[in-house]
Amino acid sequence: MPPVLGHLLKRIWLTLRGFYYVGSRYQCPICGHRFRTLLPGGFNWQVIKEMDIVGAGYRENDICPHCQSTDRDRLVYLYLKRKTSFFQDNISVLHIAPEPALYHAIKKAKNVDYHPGTKYQEGFYYDGVIEVVDLMELSFADNRFDWILCNHVLEHIPDDLMAMKELFRVLKPGGKGILQVPYSTKLERTYEDDRYQSPEEREEHFGQFDHVRIYGQDYADRLKSCGFEVTVVNQQSGLLGVENPEKYALNSKEHLFVVSKPAHAAHKL
Repeated sequence: MPPVLGHLLKRIWLTLRGFYYVGSRYQCPICGHRFRTLLPGGFNWQVIKEMDIVGAGYRENDICPHCQSTDRDRLVYLYLKRKTSFFQDNISVLHIAPEPALYHAIKKAKNVDYHPGTKYQEGFYYDGVIEVVDLMELSFADNRFDWILCNHVLEHIPDDLMAMKELFRVLKPGGKGILQVPYSTKLERTYEDDRYQSPEEREEHFGQFDHVRIYGQDYADRLKSCGFEVTVVNQQSGLLGVENPEKYALNSKEHLFVVSKPAHAAHKL
């Protein structure tokens, strides 16, 4: 099937599905549509329950029927829209493995010099060619981007500290980023073990067939060790700017990991 036809059929299907679920209980802030219910999403593996992995478990109301946004997509979007000037300033943005809903919202923003990159092309997720990037060896120049979005990617990367250092390198001094990962509320330290290589083993130990670790309460410290300043935004802190999170079907447990590169960091590269 030609890609153009595939994208057209997908848009028609999503539009029809959105009409079917129309209601007033939930609202997607990205596409603006309202629904009586959202679609389920996430996994239900035992290790996710045992380790209380935030951002990885099954949720009954998770996926927007129209734009396919997940709870974490909506969390990121609301923060960018409500608490930053992301959609007002002229900025350059690196977006790793862009989520379809966020990809389309950012791509159409005229103020953004947008650079989406992915580990591999993903069928009809995107409507154009997106550069394949190696997060452990980015091809971009030092101090290139004002913003970096890298959500639920680092748990897939063999050497996550090298990837963090690369993200730090290409971020401008004074630049910001959102670097989300699934994390356990029960682990003090990140758990990883390279003995587990098969999809079945990784699913059992890390909660997904292509994950290589479970992040613990030391995640922010791992980011700091690579040079980042880190602000952990708790949804109950008021820093998100959302009065009624239930309306957007957010995961109330999930925090935002907002990073920045110190203004004096350029000379250290």
